[in-house]
Amino acid sequence: MATPDLDPILRLIEDARDSGRFLEAAAALRTLRGLAPEDTGVQIALARACFCAGLWNEGWDAYEVRFRLMPEAYPQVMRQGAHGPEPVPPWRGGKVPPALLVMGEQGLGDTIQFARYLPLLRERGARVHAVLDPRLHRLLAPLCEGIDLRSSAEGDGVAVSAWLPLLNLPRALGLWPQQFRGRIPYLTAEPDRVARWRQRIGTEGYRVGIVWQGNPAAPVDPYRSAPLAAFAPLAGMQGVRLISLQKGPGEEQEAPFPLDRLGPELDNGPDWFLDTAAAIEALDLVVSVDTAVVHLAGALGKPALMLAHGRHTDWRWLQGREDTVWYPTLRLVRCPGDGADWRQAAARAAFLIRTGDLPAPA
Repeated sequence: MATPDLDPILRLIEDARDSGRFLEAAAALRTLRGLAPEDTGVQIALARACFCAGLWNEGWDAYEVRFRLMPEAYPQVMRQGAHGPEPVPPWRGGKVPPALLVMGEQGLGDTIQFARYLPLLRERGARVHAVLDPRLHRLLAPLCEGIDLRSSAEGDGVAVSAWLPLLNLPRALGLWPQQFRGRIPYLTAEPDRVARWRQRIGTEGYRVGIVWQGNPAAPVDPYRSAPLAAFAPLAGMQGVRLISLQKGPGEEQEAPFPLDRLGPELDNGPDWFLDTAAAIEALDLVVSVDTAVVHLAGALGKPALMLAHGRHTDWRWLQGREDTVWYPTLRLVRCPGDGADWRQAAARAAFLIRTGDLPAPA
């Protein structure tokens, strides 16, 4: 029997979700999942609808579909047993195991966002080994004091009783949305770097750091990266200085307005975001598309505006909201309608700056 085309039904359900009928969308998707249990699109849509409806535990469970889409993010963790290698059991919640391995997954922004929960494991008595991108180890080291940050699960000294992926931590720890933020800020910039970048950036004008491009290889990039020229409404404001925090792809774009570029010395070593964090501390505001810099600004407790696609935003930003459960100093500025009118989103950001209607620093 041919597999039915579920796309038209999914579009109708997503229209219901986008109009605020979250519970109705979730109920319809549960029914659809029963009819097509292997369809990943249905499972993704169900996770998103549940998050929007505040059904977080069901949403977290449905979001495990990511391991079917990205099997490399859910490795089989092994240990040496009495009869040879054996799988380490996953930890899904309840009593925290005495020794736990946490495996990082997905992008740098995901790691910055969810690393805040690692100290909670240690506070509950676990010996924690965290396999995270080595580019972030130095940035996260003060947060992860007493935690074994490593680049690989291989090698000596990794004797654990259970493991879990990084993004499963809120569900496993039994956290509710009111607890997702935790202590803000939870990251800090190195004082010497802050002093250096304050001197480099200076105190003139209202200093706005901007980021317009994410990783072009990411499947979501068509819905989250903007052309640099779209930031023109910000550049047109009297007294505003735009300062580029863009690193890597996108740097080559020419700015049709004055833009202060911080140069190749910004995070040019193996440790990422140390200079960016210090530069953010020297700014008044960050305006960015959905990139790791948004998470960094939020983790530092810095006021930030995130320009978002009108319809296609990541699950964590929910739907139709300007605030976020993750960062109190971040506001979402969505493109009007269902599209990607980034210039209009930037114009809205400019209005918020002009009127002073901005998040307060933490």
